[in-house]
Amino acid sequence: MSWAVSVQPVLVCACLAAGLLFDPMGFLRMALFCSVFHEAGHIIAYWIITGCFPPLQFRVGGIALKKVHSMNTCQENKVLAAGPLANFFLAGLLYILARHHASYGAYFLAAVSLCTGLYNLLPIGTLDGAKLLQNVFPASWQNEVLHAERLLAYFLPGLTFLCVFFYPLPETAKMAAVLAAGYLWLQQFCTGL
Repeated sequence: MSWAVSVQPVLVCACLAAGLLFDPMGFLRMALFCSVFHEAGHIIAYWIITGCFPPLQFRVGGIALKKVHSMNTCQENKVLAAGPLANFFLAGLLYILARHHASYGAYFLAAVSLCTGLYNLLPIGTLDGAKLLQNVFPASWQNEVLHAERLLAYFLPGLTFLCVFFYPLPETAKMAAVLAAGYLWLQQFCTGL
């Protein structure tokens, strides 16, 4: 077991504890709720397809499902798509609820859930979008796909940092953008170890 693998759960817990201490708006709590809902979508789809629950693996990028049962590409794509679809379903449900009860918190949670689903569809690193993209292209193109993903993994966070410095955004939006970009880079660094 390498140092990077053994320290990752401790690092994740430490970052979450620190984040929860300094989360006055509850954004991290909402993001965690949406992330758990996202992973529940994957777990339910895996259970429907294979008939059993997948073992979970904790990484810096979050929770990952370990594939212990063989699935064809179509089944794997269904499991991959189930997470973002769960977020989109939750966002739609919360939006309808907020429209009927005029709840600002429900609107905000719907937006966080929508962003969580869209974020996970990015074709970068260990995100669902990257795995879906790899499954779409034939094996002969995998090197080109991986190269494009690596370029995008550095380009998108870099573009985010430029927008934060040159585009007039509220400070909380700038902080969220910087944290999301930093999270992408951290994922790339830790998966490269």
